[in-house]
Amino acid sequence: MKKKELFAISLLSILVFVSFANVAVAAPPSYVGVKKGDTYIWRASLNVANLNTTAIALFGADNWTLMYESFLAYFETNTGMKFDFFKGAGLKAVIINVTDEMPHHWYTELDVSGLYLDQYVSYAANNWTLVYNSSMYPFPSMYLFNPSDLNESTITYAMSGYYFIMPIGYNYSMFVTVYQSYIATNPYMNGNVTIAVQGNGFKMTFKATYLEYMFESLGAPYEIGTLSDAEITIRWNSNGVLDKASLVYGGLTLATAYLETAEVPFIPGFELVTILGVSITTIFAIIYIKRKKNI
Repeated sequence: MKKKELFAISLLSILVFVSFANVAVAAPPSYVGVKKGDTYIWRASLNVANLNTTAIALFGADNWTLMYESFLAYFETNTGMKFDFFKGAGLKAVIINVTDEMPHHWYTELDVSGLYLDQYVSYAANNWTLVYNSSMYPFPSMYLFNPSDLNESTITYAMSGYYFIMPIGYNYSMFVTVYQSYIATNPYMNGNVTIAVQGNGFKMTFKATYLEYMFESLGAPYEIGTLSDAEITIRWNSNGVLDKASLVYGGLTLATAYLETAEVPFIPGFELVTILGVSITTIFAIIYIKRKKNI
């Protein structure tokens, strides 16, 4: 074989090896299920028929009408929007970049991969507004922890912050065990709140006794009917992307958040509960003030 041919083959081999090495080094860790350029959209959906059925059973038709009208007036006055915006509500995340594995800047004993993502919200169908621009910040928007590094002391770190995207292989059983221990130490939740693994996710059950305590704490201005258990189920898909979250009361699905095909998130389970809780508190406060002032 001629020297020129040998040189060309050697050079080609080196280039192929270098290219392969670069790809291998630059590839995100195996526990990252999303990639640069991915877009995800989550939508929120309220089952109005089930919500009305539940509310009338709990508060009575007249009280529920008063509550609903008071909430609409409060919402529209303070936001300037009609409440039916919720029909098109959604959250979109666009993956701008995914980093190699690196130590976390705070928990240096744990390895992570950083995600840079832009976030949009929609108050009408596909009318997106950019609310978080990752190019404005020098650090990743979120981190995915290497699940093999996590133990019972650190398993909850992955659930903090933006948990629409989780690492592949995250130990939901360990998370549930840790959360069960927390529940056992809380005198109000112990025996009244349970949590169980549901595939790549979990289900939390709030028993009627706990809901009764919560309503009493809010100071409801009138009698409340017999309460039932409420369940929140949150599930991620095989790539670690939030797939679905639902709120069920008395066997009826009241609200659902779900991943749209080919794009990505919405209002997550925990935040959904917070929003509903704050809304109920606000309604009670408005009614209480109105009655105090005889409006």
